[in-house]
Amino acid sequence: MRLDGSQKQDLCITHNPLLFAQQKEDMASTARRRGLSLLLVASSIFLVACSNVDSNDSFSSGDYEIIRKATSAPSTPTPEPVAKEHQPTTERQPQILTDVGEYSIDDFEALTNFKLSKSYDVEDLERAESTIYGFFGPDPYDRQEYEARFYPDHDTAITVGVDFANEATGPDAVLASATQRWDEGLTQRRACAANTRGSHHSGRCNIAKYGDYVVAGNLVLLCQGRDSETALKNCEALYAALQN
Repeated sequence: MRLDGSQKQDLCITHNPLLFAQQKEDMASTARRRGLSLLLVASSIFLVACSNVDSNDSFSSGDYEIIRKATSAPSTPTPEPVAKEHQPTTERQPQILTDVGEYSIDDFEALTNFKLSKSYDVEDLERAESTIYGFFGPDPYDRQEYEARFYPDHDTAITVGVDFANEATGPDAVLASATQRWDEGLTQRRACAANTRGSHHSGRCNIAKYGDYVVAGNLVLLCQGRDSETALKNCEALYAALQN
């Protein structure tokens, strides 16, 4: 078989170790150049892409992550507060009768259907001269409870007397001894809620026994009742007895 000149040259290169090594080095150099070119192209693409990133972006070297600054969220309307339950006012209109007479413990003891139970110490009941607690009603087994406070005159009764009576009666009555200004007789001013089985009480004695009061002359009369209307009817019954 006869070889032409180019074939002889290729054959010599293949069997010549020096030339073969040179050929491999040339091929590797070419590959590196191509790889570098690809890397440069990729880097250029990355730089172009990064140039489009919002200028608000920042890099935190501590967290090693790109952190985008928060954009302003659309404002949402503040919800209306939940309406609170209606709370009764502490400033009630006192029931002041046109009677400007003077009453005493003797007037109550003279009543046929009144039973005196206690006389309270009024040292801390401002301006009061005396106070009693008792029961009244035609039926001795179904009498209502009362607290009668006596002041030196009508003007004292409708000022100082009303102020203390508001604190002791109605839905806003102060029934805790730690906050009640005059805690004498506080036990009698509390009512106990009956339980569902109808026993005497459930042990929760945190309801005001006296639903309201009236002022007649120098007398402030606190009357039993689950509400103002019931209490004022009981006040009317005792006051009517005092007039006879």
